Amino acid sequence: MGSNSSRIGDLPGNEHLKKFSGTESLSENDPFWNQLLSFSFPAPTSSADLKLLEEATVSVRRSLVENNPRTGNLGALIKVFLSRTKELKVSAECQNHIFIWQTHNALFIICYLLKVFICEMSEEELLLHFTYEEKSPGSYSSDSEDLLEELVCCLMQLITDIPLLDITYEISVEAVSTMVAFLSCQLFHKEVLRQSISHKYLMQGRCLPYTSKLVKTLLYNFIRQEKPPPPGAHVFSQQSDGGGLLYGLASGVATVVGSDFSP
Repeated sequence: MGSNSSRIGDLPGNEHLKKFSGTESLSENDPFWNQLLSFSFPAPTSSADLKLLEEATVSVRRSLVENNPRTGNLGALIKVFLSRTKELKVSAECQNHIFIWQTHNALFIICYLLKVFICEMSEEELLLHFTYEEKSPGSYSSDSEDLLEELVCCLMQLITDIPLLDITYEISVEAVSTMVAFLSCQLFHKEVLRQSISHKYLMQGRCLPYTSKLVKTLLYNFIRQEKPPPPGAHVFSQQSDGGGLLYGLASGVATVVGSDFSP
């Protein structure tokens, strides 16, 4: 995307997206990520907006699906996000708008790709894109890292531990939207997923200690009905002054799953 991207119409020819989805393997320490994550255009708030985004990124998605198993660039982006979330609380206290803005943009891309992958792939294929294997030269063994489970655990901690402030409002909503996307696997399968990865992560895996706290936090926020920050009080522009956190979460849910059930 990059600093010059302010409209969805700019995305098909965006050089940063082409590099991200291309054949070159990118390290999580590459300065490229600061360029990719420096974009600003209104996030989709309806299924119609999301459809425009999907149409504008068809070629990028196809290229990423083809190349990512070899490049691991999606995994590198997730690692960038994971490393940034460790400093979110401090960044909020220091009012570091740029850091939080770029971290939000990283999660926005991850959420969008996760939603698309879940719609189009089986869980086995999905895991291939989120499993990073680092092989040393001349070695047949590999250390596999489940980045999807790490991402889910990180999102749960972000939702429960990061204070809901004006500056963190949008990234908190995006975190909930990403969790909704992750939990929507069953919607795209006719058969019952009795051994789904979502059940495995939340009820058996490393995320289990955070599950009850996540439910408690979401219920608490629902009961409080916090008003959204006023325009100009946080990092991202608001498209509407109405509603509270519940409205923001509902909009996120509608955007995540709505396009696949619209006429």
